[in-house]
Amino acid sequence: MSPGTEADAATSKGVMTTRVPALLVMHADLASALLRAAERVTGPFDDVTVLSNDGLSGPELERRIEEAVAGWAHGGLVLTDFWGGSCHICGSAALRGHGEIALLTGINLPVLIDYLHNRDRYGVDELAERLSRKGQESIRVQHGRAQ
Repeated sequence: MSPGTEADAATSKGVMTTRVPALLVMHADLASALLRAAERVTGPFDDVTVLSNDGLSGPELERRIEEAVAGWAHGGLVLTDFWGGSCHICGSAALRGHGEIALLTGINLPVLIDYLHNRDRYGVDELAERLSRKGQESIRVQHGRAQ
């Protein structure tokens, strides 16, 4: 997957919107694995950026996140694997003062797929809220016992 861009504009309900870029910041190779799985479901895409915390100190991870989002003129989403982990903490610190950037944590495959389908339709805040709901709705319990 190549570095993210926000160049693609789309029309949604007669209003021009800019594609909301995303940076996936996760432990080990989880971000890359999620992207590969999403591509199997949605088909190819090439404009989502990934960053692993592997081998990076906290300050180095924070710096790399800041560099990745610096070119987002209209904001974007930083997606992390879990609340309170190094990716979340460094992402939160890196985003201070960057305006229209939202950080979502606890990302799973249904959330990533929903992002890919809707990144041209919504602005940053509305998309972030939508994805948060999607993540909560995607976790379900099913029992194998007869009812």
